[in-house]
Amino acid sequence: WSSDVCSSDLNSLHESTALRMLVDALHEAGIKLILDIVCNHSSPDINGSKGVVYDDGKLLCDFNNDERRFYHHNAEITDWEDEYQLINGEMCGLATFNEKNPEYRLYIKNAIRAWLDIGVDALRVDTLKHMPIWFWQEFTADMKLHKPDLFMFGEYGFGKPWDARTVQYANHSGMSILDFGLCDAIRFAFSGEQDGGFTLVESLLEHDHVYRRANELVTFVDNHDMPRFLSVCPNPRLLDLAIALLFCIRGVPCLFYGTEQYLVNSTDGGQDPYNRPMMETWDENSSGFALIRRLIDLRRSNQAFTFGSHQQIYVSQDVYAFIRSYRSSHAVCVFNKGPDIEVNVPLLGKISQNELQCDLTQQIFSVHGDCCSLSLPHGAMHIFSIPGERVVGPVVVTFQLNGIETRPGQRLVLVGSASELGNWDLSKAYGMEYVNRNTWICETAFSDSAGSSVRFKFALIQDSDPDVVYENLLPRSMLLPVQGREKVDAVWNVS
Repeated sequence: WSSDVCSSDLNSLHESTALRMLVDALHEAGIKLILDIVCNHSSPDINGSKGVVYDDGKLLCDFNNDERRFYHHNAEITDWEDEYQLINGEMCGLATFNEKNPEYRLYIKNAIRAWLDIGVDALRVDTLKHMPIWFWQEFTADMKLHKPDLFMFGEYGFGKPWDARTVQYANHSGMSILDFGLCDAIRFAFSGEQDGGFTLVESLLEHDHVYRRANELVTFVDNHDMPRFLSVCPNPRLLDLAIALLFCIRGVPCLFYGTEQYLVNSTDGGQDPYNRPMMETWDENSSGFALIRRLIDLRRSNQAFTFGSHQQIYVSQDVYAFIRSYRSSHAVCVFNKGPDIEVNVPLLGKISQNELQCDLTQQIFSVHGDCCSLSLPHGAMHIFSIPGERVVGPVVVTFQLNGIETRPGQRLVLVGSASELGNWDLSKAYGMEYVNRNTWICETAFSDSAGSSVRFKFALIQDSDPDVVYENLLPRSMLLPVQGREKVDAVWNVS
């Protein structure tokens, strides 16, 4: 659901019967609604009218008569590497809001709160890179105060993990971002537009440690601002492989409408507007639809896909195999976009079974020692899912720790005032799970301590070293609910 909230009437939002009916119907069907919001700009010049915004039927601002300084009045962006131009310049003639004006900030936040009150579940935030990070920090804090469990992700256009400003916004804006770097790597791997094949994807993932929440990056293979995948790689089977890869790799997968129907119009290379054709059919029997439904079921049943570490076990131009692991949950994922090949896949001691059955094809393969031999025809993909036991209890808290780059032989634990955290006894501390060298995570069940306040901190333990490194700060604290799930994002502190 996408809307330019800047020109909306807030009073009519609260009274929007149709929208409330839509939200209620979606929720009844188990579907959440993500709203695409725009805080950076309003309308361009249309027949002499530009940036005209109404609030409750009354004129709020007008770019051409901007007495209340709601807008910047600067030239078009010409240098897309210049931060001042990115934030203050115009983009495509759109009227650019003046975020320094507190009256504007109050207006836009009230507008978004009105959408949330109707029942919107999450926010996709447009043009993240075109507003200063302090604005987003204020905005996300106020939105999450209004709706504490709100998930937000921003469009930092074409950002990459080796770009410092991209990483700054991903780590410090208060929201996740769309993973353009992974999108490019997957598209190049399948299209051949750049050399490297699957090694491009693995190389991109090796940068994950720069992000504080790489497992919350929103991943995709195409969107409304680029040609569809099938325009750059016109092979439906390879699209199937790309979709399956997207669902197996870390992050939150996001699909462009029509992908499950192989929707494409490659006129003019599939550039806008040909990347946005109308959907004229909806076939629930298409192979793409069936594949996506199966992949969704796998992600829901196996936490290795959502929380797990990523270990590459075989990679070449054409073949990619890796293991995702979290606690006792594992998933072995194998893809071949090239010619038929036989490969031996090491299992790294993760799998104790004598045979593996693919959750996509139902084929069964024998495990010999710590290796599985696979015959992979062109277009083959196998996902071997081994879901473990989940952490359950009246209250389950997910603790995610970033900001400490660990080495082999080191592990992190969570210790605290609650019995579930060892009552400060390090020998009874709660062990955390490795995600990447900058991220550790654990889910902790609280029963005796549910509904009470607990204090905790993280500690680093080095194998064969009696010295323990504790965070150098007063213990953190949180008030546990009586029941339900909570999430704590923390940054290691030794200053």
